[in-house]
Amino acid sequence: MKKMSSFKYETHLHTCEASACASSQGCEYISAYKKLGYDGIFVTDHFFGGNTCISRELTWQERIELYCSGYEGALAEAEKQNKEDGRNFKVFFGIEQTFQGDDYLLYGLDKNWLLDHPDIENMNHQQLFDAVNHEGGLMIQAHPFRLRGYINAIHLHPREVHGVEVYNGGNSPDQNELALHYAQLYNFPMTSGSDIHNTGFALEEKTEGKMNVGGMEFESPLTSVQDFIERIKNKEGRIIR
Repeated sequence: MKKMSSFKYETHLHTCEASACASSQGCEYISAYKKLGYDGIFVTDHFFGGNTCISRELTWQERIELYCSGYEGALAEAEKQNKEDGRNFKVFFGIEQTFQGDDYLLYGLDKNWLLDHPDIENMNHQQLFDAVNHEGGLMIQAHPFRLRGYINAIHLHPREVHGVEVYNGGNSPDQNELALHYAQLYNFPMTSGSDIHNTGFALEEKTEGKMNVGGMEFESPLTSVQDFIERIKNKEGRIIR
């Protein structure tokens, strides 16, 4: 039987409905994460500054509808399965926006906000932080020390971010350790996430029998995105790594 003191949530997840680099649909993640004992996921697809698969030739409303379809598919599947198995698996909405290779996870903006703010596509880093902050949201720098062929430099913005992702399932251990040191140095709230792009990644074992998935663990279940935001800003929860 599940311990009441352990509620686990994936905070960084991509679906093929909106992220060009993903290969699993939103609905496919529900069974996988239930199998791993998680209590919910945040769908954080790449927004239009990053590796999106949404055509820029469409109207803004069409683009947002498609962008949110992975999240909505996951939500519908969770609700369906919850009725069948009696669980209360949650699906929450998030965003990942990119500036010159720097990725930021946004929590607290929803579909209606996006529909009403087409200017988000042209916001610079400072403007986006101000917009998220105004809504009482959370802006986390994802995998801040990642270096890949498509990332030419590391950029840090300690004044325009609420916290740091200190464990990322797609990072090397040294890159995660640098992120942890950075967060500790600036006393930032910390998060962990898998950065998962397909269900196979979640179900594969790493060394010593550990799974690839990351996320956050809390003593009580999350009730909403805002609940998550407040807990992270208050530095509650345990890093899953």
